[in-house]
Amino acid sequence: MAEKNDFTGLKLSEEVTNRLKEEFPTLIALATTPPDEVVRRCEINRRSAETAVLKARKLIGMSEPITAAELLQQRLIKPHLTTSSQQLDEILGGGIHVGALTEFSGSFSTGKTQLAFQLCINVQLSVEEGGLDGTALFIDTENTFSPARVAEMAYPFTKDPSLFLKKIFVSRAYNTDHQIQIVSKADKLIEKNEVRLIIVDSMASHFRAEFPGKDNLPRRQQTLMSHAEDLQRLSEAFELAVVTTNQILGNPDSLFTGESNLSPALGFAWGHRPTHRILLRKSRGTARIARIFDSPELAEREAVFHITSQGIRDGPPLDY
Repeated sequence: MAEKNDFTGLKLSEEVTNRLKEEFPTLIALATTPPDEVVRRCEINRRSAETAVLKARKLIGMSEPITAAELLQQRLIKPHLTTSSQQLDEILGGGIHVGALTEFSGSFSTGKTQLAFQLCINVQLSVEEGGLDGTALFIDTENTFSPARVAEMAYPFTKDPSLFLKKIFVSRAYNTDHQIQIVSKADKLIEKNEVRLIIVDSMASHFRAEFPGKDNLPRRQQTLMSHAEDLQRLSEAFELAVVTTNQILGNPDSLFTGESNLSPALGFAWGHRPTHRILLRKSRGTARIARIFDSPELAEREAVFHITSQGIRDGPPLDY
């Protein structure tokens, strides 16, 4: 199998190879990118783009199928990112999954952004401590990122929170085009800075504002699906975790009573994109309840976690 940065095996012209290397930090990043995107980013003809992608896939072994047993083994050895709540980690199958897209949905003050902050800290911990030994990219669509709150959460791990803040890259996304551009151009940042976690907080904000009404629904779905595919591509190409937050339509408590007219925002098209979907709701005091809403491998279960001054933590079980 070729080295991840060895583009010589593509056996293309020097000009085309140089353009590919300028835009794609690894063969894996190239192999998982659609040819049309390669054409746009590298300004080469479609035939060269198709050839480059096909050769890259062959060089890294993507062309041949593997057995289900091999796939299981690959997934078993992947680390998980802890949420700092053992109960929440347990229902997630060990924590946030690498190579997958995990969504947390909930109404205001249910803990979505607090969880995102905690994960930005935890990703920097060693694998033995439940981290991924990497940095985080936080895509902020609602201007909610708080360095002061993240620093407060970092104090249990260090006397100098700036050490953690320096390893969180924050991109303020001002509209859907900007949000999409940040993700599509993230390859180099990820490779250079060992990014192992991407947060999008929140996924729904700009899309709901810029594509209102039924007339805009097809265009919104198409744009959203393309964006989701970019995020999934990054998660697999760079073996990182992607976490998105989402808003709730209607009364969030009704989601747990079986009423079918209420759901997370962005509709059915987006609903099929996250690998794991978790619904959050408020309980008494600092307690929050997380429920597995949709997942191909996780059972529908609930966990209680608490939002404390030090971050996400376990607490006493609730007396239902």
